Amino acid sequence: MKKIHYITAIISFVLFMAIAHFVYHEIDIFGEDYLLVNMHSLHFLKWFSVVGTELVIGIGTIALILYLWWIKKDFVGIITIVVLVAGSNVLNKAIKGLMERERPPYSHGEEGFSFPSGHAMVGLVFLLVLAYFVSKEISSAGKRIAIFTFAVILSLLTGISRVVEQVHFPSDVAAGFLLGYSFFVLCIFLYEKRPGR
Repeated sequence: MKKIHYITAIISFVLFMAIAHFVYHEIDIFGEDYLLVNMHSLHFLKWFSVVGTELVIGIGTIALILYLWWIKKDFVGIITIVVLVAGSNVLNKAIKGLMERERPPYSHGEEGFSFPSGHAMVGLVFLLVLAYFVSKEISSAGKRIAIFTFAVILSLLTGISRVVEQVHFPSDVAAGFLLGYSFFVLCIFLYEKRPGR
């Protein structure tokens, strides 16, 4: 990873804390209610919600772990993946319990607290870690950029779909992205800087 990633990760964490401050103190965030109501019309985006489900992320994570185990023998990479995916899920639930933000007042059938969005946070972490390890096997810089670009776009659509479904406020999704990215960079930093690498 390059220095720019570390800088943007720090900025992302600071922005996450700023949003968390607003949410915790119940300060209105400009334009949030407008987006929550008007984005509901983008029904076609709801399909992307499946990408952030535990089933999809679980299957994808297991497949990646098996690949690193049988093919690459990268056991530190396996630990990194587990820490990233499972760790981001645990962290997400812990913060939800701390913030105790209720979900938007619409009929959506979802349970649990709202902040930050697990689909956005864990979905982004999963797709980025998948893109990271896949790109390590590709020599073309252009193809590596394309892989990460696709992962980011798919992550964004997954997170936005939760606002479209009215199960999350836009700030929930934004916070999930910001914290997920910071957590991803931190874990990959430790992976790349490990002793004996």
